[in-house]
Amino acid sequence: MRPVLDGDLIALARVVMTWPAAQRGARLAEVITQVEAADAYRRREGRAHPNWGNGSLMSWALGQPKGSRDAGNSDYLRALAAVCAALIVHRTG
Repeated sequence: MRPVLDGDLIALARVVMTWPAAQRGARLAEVITQVEAADAYRRREGRAHPNWGNGSLMSWALGQPKGSRDAGNSDYLRALAAVCAALIVHRTG
């Protein structure tokens, strides 16, 4: 996976907002696996993966249905927290 920037967190959180809360953890684990595979594909093939992007969270999120970014929206904040929690689990095992 490419380095995670603030924009990646925001882009993915906006996608996660559209998912049922009960599915977010499992779906985020799938996304991270796909992003890791897309990054390996990019390094091997020299171009972005056709479905999963260039190995960044933002490129994966592009083209997905999104909610609106509103820091006053509780669901947006919960989605952002879910993204951060999934990345912590991914990095720490």
